[in-house]
Amino acid sequence: MSRTIPEGLAPILEDLELNRPQLVSLADLRTMCERHHIGTEPRVVALRLKQRGWLVATPQRGVWEFAPAELAGPYTSADPLLPLKAFNIAHPGCRNALCGQSAAWALGLADRVPSTISVVFEEWPKVKTPSELTAATFTPQARVRSTRGVSALGPASIVVQMAERPSAVRSWQSAIEWLPDVAFEIDESELLKELKGRPNSVAQRTGYLLQGLRPDLAAAVADAYTARTTVRMGAAEDPIRYDREWMVSDALLPFDPKELETVK
Repeated sequence: MSRTIPEGLAPILEDLELNRPQLVSLADLRTMCERHHIGTEPRVVALRLKQRGWLVATPQRGVWEFAPAELAGPYTSADPLLPLKAFNIAHPGCRNALCGQSAAWALGLADRVPSTISVVFEEWPKVKTPSELTAATFTPQARVRSTRGVSALGPASIVVQMAERPSAVRSWQSAIEWLPDVAFEIDESELLKELKGRPNSVAQRTGYLLQGLRPDLAAAVADAYTARTTVRMGAAEDPIRYDREWMVSDALLPFDPKELETVK
């Protein structure tokens, strides 16, 4: 598919081809127009480039994906993180990070990207989030990673967030596939830092989850959090199992964490 270059907008396309941004915002187009003394309104520039196949719509208004000349036409990269990247460009103040399987995949600890990307926000955004994302709130205390153009919770934070809101995990059954690799990478100091100041219930569920995979980490959590009362995991009335050591009444997990093979 041949794509024409709009008259007068060649300098814009030259900039885009040179810099190869994955995403282009209205502010980016405004800056380029000013630099090249182009008087056309940025929204009109975006419309013309989109009509000719140089820009591709994203779920985020005012943000487009750039389709370079090497592509046969206006085709998207099919990046599963594109809706989040576009959202972040439009709303830079909404601090967020991938969580769960999404974070594990971005960090190379899960083989498959989930069908829906899971994200945690430090504060619930005041604007609508893309329908392609599953959003929750969580304030990480351990170091957040930068990967694939976005932020992601680190291994310790992934597990603590799962323990804090176990009902928000999309599939505990699929977690069996990648949780061992995440647990292997957890640093004890980061885990304790992430748990610091959180309710004992979160620490109990964390220790419960890690007792088979990382008994060393579970022991460290047990030493730091000795006061326990019975906590629930899942909303069902009848628990699948009751762990006496961690005092967790589990009505959710399709596996017994105690029986998972140790990874370290």
